[in-house]
Amino acid sequence: MKIGIRKQVRAALCGVAGLMLAGHTVRAETAKPNVLLIMADDLGDRLACYGDELAVTPNLDALAEKGVVFGNAYCQFHTCGPSRGSMLSGRYPFETGYTGNKGHTFGEMVGGLTSLPHLFRQNGYKTARVGKVFHMNIPSGIGKAGTDDPEAWDIAINNTGWDAVPGNIDKGTRWGTRDSAAVRIWYHAPEIEDEASADGQGLVAAIDLLDRHNPEKTGKPFFLTYGIYRPHPPMIVPKKHWDAIDASKIKIPAVPADDRDDIPAVNWHRPGPGYNFIPEEHAVNYTHAYYAAIHFVDSLAGELIQALEERGMADNTIIVFAGDQGFMLGEHGHWHKSSMFEEAQRVPLIIFDPRAKEKGKQVSGLVGLIDVYPTLCELAGILPKHELSGISLCAQLNDASAKTKACEFIMGSPGGYTVRTERYAYTEWRKKGQQTGEGMLYDLANDPQEFTNRINDPAYQAVREKLAQQLDEKISAGK
Repeated sequence: MKIGIRKQVRAALCGVAGLMLAGHTVRAETAKPNVLLIMADDLGDRLACYGDELAVTPNLDALAEKGVVFGNAYCQFHTCGPSRGSMLSGRYPFETGYTGNKGHTFGEMVGGLTSLPHLFRQNGYKTARVGKVFHMNIPSGIGKAGTDDPEAWDIAINNTGWDAVPGNIDKGTRWGTRDSAAVRIWYHAPEIEDEASADGQGLVAAIDLLDRHNPEKTGKPFFLTYGIYRPHPPMIVPKKHWDAIDASKIKIPAVPADDRDDIPAVNWHRPGPGYNFIPEEHAVNYTHAYYAAIHFVDSLAGELIQALEERGMADNTIIVFAGDQGFMLGEHGHWHKSSMFEEAQRVPLIIFDPRAKEKGKQVSGLVGLIDVYPTLCELAGILPKHELSGISLCAQLNDASAKTKACEFIMGSPGGYTVRTERYAYTEWRKKGQQTGEGMLYDLANDPQEFTNRINDPAYQAVREKLAQQLDEKISAGK
């Protein structure tokens, strides 16, 4: 789904030039808007501003009130590395081949494409990273660069803290498999201050960068990214955030006894008992820990935005808040990400541009994280160096009713491909490019919980064939 992004950006560049010719004395570089990108790890759209009744997210709700909420936003891969690689390259995983967490630098994974922050750096921005922006393993990679794009940053800070120390996280509760802390059921609410945690240390560093990268000091606009490690497992969250969640509201999703009878086994990337139908005590506590981590994320994001406002920079700063993929909390009995269901694919996406007309509105149309790249390029008046696969969302920032996409595309391991339309979610699995015959088709208008797989229902065969063709054409075009 290519767009005329170059034409749009040229128009924006002409607008900047027009301001300069009209007598503005501010240098072109500092007249450009700053960008603050805040990303949370493994965060689905479980926020109060998305209608979640258990979430306590006053700061993100406040951001939503002054910005635009994209209510049907999807990741492009349900695993951290490929999801972030897609968002920061502006290309789908099946176009770049970046479909796994293991690898080297971003540039090596995407074949020479220019990452979003690298592009901004090349266009006069002072760029900085704190924490996880490109992929790194959690918790073992905390404090390390991971699969970063080294050329993207003027400054890169690998913050660490209490929850990155093996002896500390070992005090937490674990259940199930012997898999690493990065994936297993593992939670803890230690009596520590926020600043003692790795994410708290990241906030301190991000606020310090606001001071050091103030455009009045550097003569350049800034592109600051703050990558929060939570709520990625292990769910290690300072206790005050655990206490902020009303545990009496926790309800474990009901699952019909025959629910999995029509779900292909390949859908369960983590099929073991440690991730499926876990004991009620752990189900309640793990859910509690996840929402405590969301409250922590909200607090961190709120403090950074407040610091931005206190320094007088909010009126010229675009703020983007997003999660990299969703997370399942007992839906279909599953307790992990990495499935081809809605809960693992839906993400929060909130964009605030102080110049935009819409405030506090929600866009209902389909969008993806892949759309962040072209959107920020247009907002900043920067011309991309390679073809982008997403669409700019600038129109929706000024008119929430403006149309977005007819469909969105998502991948997942091993070899899963989904095309999501306004009504349907169609998934098929492929091996070496060939369909395996396994698939899922859900009529979300009549079955929002995805309990009835219509893949072999004669009444839905015309829908299946149309969506399968649409998906095949998209994959073939991306090769």
